Amino acid sequence: MKKKNADAVQVDVLAENQAKLDSYDKSIKAAQERRRKVIIESKLYTYDKLSELYGGMECQELLNAVTAEHMLIGKLTESVMTYEQIGELADDSSADADNKSDDDEFVGQTSLFENDNPYAV
Repeated sequence: MKKKNADAVQVDVLAENQAKLDSYDKSIKAAQERRRKVIIESKLYTYDKLSELYGGMECQELLNAVTAEHMLIGKLTESVMTYEQIGELADDSSADADNKSDDDEFVGQTSLFENDNPYAV
């Protein structure tokens, strides 16, 4: 009779453990779904901000612009420029671009060559 009681206890323990595992699986799946939703929200937010930054570009046009910029930064860092120098260069270029008129398209493009060291501040 003790054998049946031991078997019954073992079955109860295994069933209880399986119920716990099932509960944990449900919790994990729910957490993964919440995580997925937060990731999607973050990506959409980033996309919207990039679109604003690039003048309202969308879809493939935005992807092309970001990819081209990424490749350019890669080439500049390979040529031993620091990110700080690239940032300064970008700041100078955007200031020149903001001041550019349609009639005077090339104003400011040679400003990098006015100094002996074009990367100097």
